[in-house]
Amino acid sequence: MTVAKGLAKGLEGIEVDETAISLVDGLHGTLSYRGVPLDSLVAWPFTRVAFLVLDGNEPTNAALRDFEDELAAACTLTAEERGLLDLLAATTAHPMQVLIAWTMICTHDPAHFRRYGDAARGMTIAARMPTALAYLLARRRDREPGPVDGRESNPVTRFLSAIEAPVDPALRQAFEITQILQVEHGFNAGTFAARVVASTLAPVENAIAGALATLHGPLHGGADQAALETALAVGSPEAAAAFVDDCLATGKKVMGMGHREYKVLDPRARWVKKFATELAPGTPLATTAATLVAIEEHFTARMREKHKPLHANLEFYKGIVYGLTGLPTDFFTASFAMARVYGYVAHFIESRRDNRIIRPSARYTGRRPPDVGPCAESP
Repeated sequence: MTVAKGLAKGLEGIEVDETAISLVDGLHGTLSYRGVPLDSLVAWPFTRVAFLVLDGNEPTNAALRDFEDELAAACTLTAEERGLLDLLAATTAHPMQVLIAWTMICTHDPAHFRRYGDAARGMTIAARMPTALAYLLARRRDREPGPVDGRESNPVTRFLSAIEAPVDPALRQAFEITQILQVEHGFNAGTFAARVVASTLAPVENAIAGALATLHGPLHGGADQAALETALAVGSPEAAAAFVDDCLATGKKVMGMGHREYKVLDPRARWVKKFATELAPGTPLATTAATLVAIEEHFTARMREKHKPLHANLEFYKGIVYGLTGLPTDFFTASFAMARVYGYVAHFIESRRDNRIIRPSARYTGRRPPDVGPCAESP
């Protein structure tokens, strides 16, 4: 693709604003939230990471308990929300589309999350999204949704219990760490979309809905579903090389390979690959995991021949972790959203501190109108 001189197609390399929330260092392959490196964050509980991203500082034990208590108090769906989810569960709407619709009607109790100001309703959405997804999944499986355990302080654990995920400590820890890896990631497409919406002074639920609509795309968060479904379609490690060669010959994208920001290995991919290769053997996804490894190995080898160091990104192996919990592939991206929503709210809060509407210019290339001179003033 040829890009006209002076244009930054896709805003690549363009700094459009400042942020203190996360640092994506693509040159060195590192990621940190609020100055805390990823390899430290993965040892924290999910709620401590979420608090850090939202607040900017690590919580005291008392502040963390209050935060967890408020998330638990706000996690129950209203009758109106359950009614909407019942209706949408009976359709063919993708779970991401369901989430977008639910986000716009999620009922906020003004008693909750007062310290977040204009973002309070966004925190209700964050608290309730795992419940909404578990409810939708139960309905899609023609099951009665189970009760929400408000006594459980960790929303990740509440979600895994609600979807009846295997009670395997290693798998549950892998899922929680995978969620931590996804809370925040700079000005990615979904987060930037949220900031564009927020810049118009639209309410926080609109910003979250815009971000979710963007996250759904297969070139963004939707790559997790696409990557696993690709491996299932390829079928075996032995077929991986021919698949990759065909993609390269025909210009098809290998979903989950490469990343706009990272010039070296995506640090999040290192963790999810470890989980996938350790947890998959002996499970129904063992061959699928081995197929993903074979696809990655052949793809990276072919890219080295072209002097293009491309590697697997977070989405490539993540589907194995999600799949082992029992989640269907079409629920992968929505489960990603349960973590990233905290980042969206943090960016909403940050953007409102020094708001300016985001309104870039475009270079017009269409047919020119007749030169009629400047507009005359109205009489």
